[in-house]
Amino acid sequence: MMKYTLILVLVLSSFDAWSQNFTQNIKGTVSDKNLISPISGVKLILNGDSSNFVLSDSNGYYEFKNVAVGRIKISATHKYYIEQSLNNLLLSSGKELVVNFQLEEQIKEKSSFVVRGKASKIKPLNEMATVSTRTFSVEETQKFAAAINDPARMATSFAGVVGADDGNNTIVIRGNSPTGMLWRMEGIDIPGPNHFSSFNGSGGGISILSAQLLGNSDFMSSAFAAEYGNALSGVFDLRLRKGNSKKREYTLQAGFLGLDLATEGPLSKKGGSYLVNYRYSTLGIIKQLGIKIGESSTLFQDIAYNIALPKSKIGSISFFGFAGISTQLQSAKKDSALWKFQSDRYDIYYGSNTIASGMTHLLNINKRNTLRTVVLYSSNIITDKGEYLEKDYTHFYTHWKNNIGNSKLALSSTLNHKINNKLHLRTGFIANYWAFKTEQRDLDSNGHLRTFLDSKDQTYYAQGFAQVKWRYNNKLNLFAGVHSMYLGLNKSSTLEPRLSARYELNTKQTITLGYGLHSQLQLPGVYFTQLQTEAGQKYFPNKNLGFSKAHHFVAGYEWVIKNHTRIKLETYYQYLFNIPVGVANTSTFSTLNLNFGLVSEALVNKGKGRNYGVELTAERFLNKGFYYILSASLYNSSYQTLSNTWYNTRFNGKHALTFTGGKEIKIKGDKKLFGINIKTTWYGGFRQTPVDAAMSRLYQTTMYDETKPFSIQLANYFRTDLKFSYRINHSKYNSIWSLDIQNASNRQNIGGTYYDVNNDAVKTWYQTPLIPVFSYKLEF
Repeated sequence: MMKYTLILVLVLSSFDAWSQNFTQNIKGTVSDKNLISPISGVKLILNGDSSNFVLSDSNGYYEFKNVAVGRIKISATHKYYIEQSLNNLLLSSGKELVVNFQLEEQIKEKSSFVVRGKASKIKPLNEMATVSTRTFSVEETQKFAAAINDPARMATSFAGVVGADDGNNTIVIRGNSPTGMLWRMEGIDIPGPNHFSSFNGSGGGISILSAQLLGNSDFMSSAFAAEYGNALSGVFDLRLRKGNSKKREYTLQAGFLGLDLATEGPLSKKGGSYLVNYRYSTLGIIKQLGIKIGESSTLFQDIAYNIALPKSKIGSISFFGFAGISTQLQSAKKDSALWKFQSDRYDIYYGSNTIASGMTHLLNINKRNTLRTVVLYSSNIITDKGEYLEKDYTHFYTHWKNNIGNSKLALSSTLNHKINNKLHLRTGFIANYWAFKTEQRDLDSNGHLRTFLDSKDQTYYAQGFAQVKWRYNNKLNLFAGVHSMYLGLNKSSTLEPRLSARYELNTKQTITLGYGLHSQLQLPGVYFTQLQTEAGQKYFPNKNLGFSKAHHFVAGYEWVIKNHTRIKLETYYQYLFNIPVGVANTSTFSTLNLNFGLVSEALVNKGKGRNYGVELTAERFLNKGFYYILSASLYNSSYQTLSNTWYNTRFNGKHALTFTGGKEIKIKGDKKLFGINIKTTWYGGFRQTPVDAAMSRLYQTTMYDETKPFSIQLANYFRTDLKFSYRINHSKYNSIWSLDIQNASNRQNIGGTYYDVNNDAVKTWYQTPLIPVFSYKLEF
């Protein structure tokens, strides 16, 4: 491998032998982290050279012109704010680099300002988030092996996070169900931004989001700040970047997944900007050309945008959103000799359409108050249909047909109030109108297509929060808040306290503590489970279920060994209660084991769960061309039903170990960069309930022995991913070649077992084999 890599480097380095030095501009804004208001007079220093600086203007804007391309460093200093430095930022010839700073005010004690050193790269963007939170950059989603520009796949490099299935980006956080995760964008909740999204799930096959639009964002895995609600396991708090307000720029990318076209630039001479990205799947293009590949086709397209209007007296207004259409078609094999599996006899259609469109308004009321308001409409519609081919090869009959849709209209408003330079208050509300429709049709025990669920309803739920940050002194920060939620459907309500603290032992070591009571609505497929009495009357037994709830406790220690290397240790305990479980004492069902799908039994809020563990992270940020993240976790995840027996959850793998790293090799100075990235994952297999072969044979479908829930642990999961990239700077543009080899060793990781009707046997299915993902990007 090393021999071929060296040859590849030598061949590629022979291209573009021009000797000129390439330059590009750097620009951005500086704002107050609490109030998001511009700061003037900030000194921006380039590459540590105190003589090479600019000052931010009255709008917080700054610009460096004609800077040599390559890795650069920018520091922001101001008399009244904590210095912040951003290192190893990549400046390329194709696009201007936009670097925005949010500075935290110095603490004033005894008529003097206490200098507390430099702000850390690893501190969350949300200043109210203290524990179990990590900020991540767009470059990480592009650079990490197997991340393929997807925040969820990128997050599996972090401690306590594992992928639920190679075939999609669903993730499991600290043993919790993936359905407990919250996606948020620009300060408001959004549906899971994924193509081929699953029924009531949080993941999907491919992310709708484009790396062209994402800015640095936060990922949280426990004890969330008070502004976050309706989540039990984790939060993605995504932020969008704005387009270049001074110059038009373009990005073209073609590869295995699709063709991307992005454009950005100034909206008008008065200011403002636009940023739009459109993508169409490669397989869709091939199909349009009339070329057929296999018996199935996977098609998708999406668009995402962020449009910022010129700033005016009424504040800053922007429009943002995304929309994705995805379909997957599989044709039955019209030859019985090819029917190795039951699925070979099916025509299957799966479609998923997701949209979110919103508007933000930011108003700096005065020097102490900022009001941010967001309104958003979102919708997700999933259609799934299967038709069975008879032996005459001409007749199909419908085996199942599902249609699930839900839409929301949400309004969020948040007030940031600076009481003084030690005390900061944030308060707000979120109001949601929620409409949903669910239709489920399947074969009954007599082989007849029957409607098991047909419901349509609407309701509303509201959330409110208040939180305060108290910077007691230059070492101790205290946080306290409360979150509340009310559901109009059944008048459920909750009040949730949140507490956390951060104490700096010295400039290198920090300890953190956090507690939070968290709750979550039930999924539509749970609320609207439809059953039938012996008299044939239909009813909804779960419509009055209350919220699922959890107490989160977290303690952490962090040691910054060098400016670019740190070690972090966290331990946590989560006690879950009010969990919906089966109403019968013999039932072993709990919503804590849901990955996606619908529920077909009556439930009651009397279940429990517990997750606890310890996590270790050793991380080196990019320095001298080398970076790595080594994350390890030991954990346990269990649940209890009405029988008072504790069982393993589906996601109780017990351990996880991940190494993510890479090396950049400079070629001809900083004109070219060759990147080698690797990710190796080893974690305990998920758990499965044994297949009941006799019952499966009787009903001609996979049936499980529910008296032994998740008693079988699958074999340990192991996978290595590789990524090679080659970036070339030209005078007016830059190009990037990349090859992402997923599951490079082609290891067969067990996904589970099932009953094969055709062969009358219990068989094993395996996860994704080796997949090469090639792409070429052009920026200009």
